[in-house]
Amino acid sequence: DGQSQRRFTCKFCDFSASYTYYGQKPPNTRAIVLLEECFVTKDPFSPNKEKFLVLGSHCSICGKTVCVGTVR
Repeated sequence: DGQSQRRFTCKFCDFSASYTYYGQKPPNTRAIVLLEECFVTKDPFSPNKEKFLVLGSHCSICGKTVCVGTVR
């Protein structure tokens, strides 16, 4: 598909996945603006180009890269 594959890794749980976009307005989406800049990838389970998954972002407190998992 020609897009460069970059890697997202959570600093706390080591979850890792390739992402296709970082920011607030994922490509191929209509009128969707995320509240934070996020690491996003296309939904591999959907043929719809508008579907995407948010992998994580930078923590607003410590600045580390973290996934969307819950804190235990």
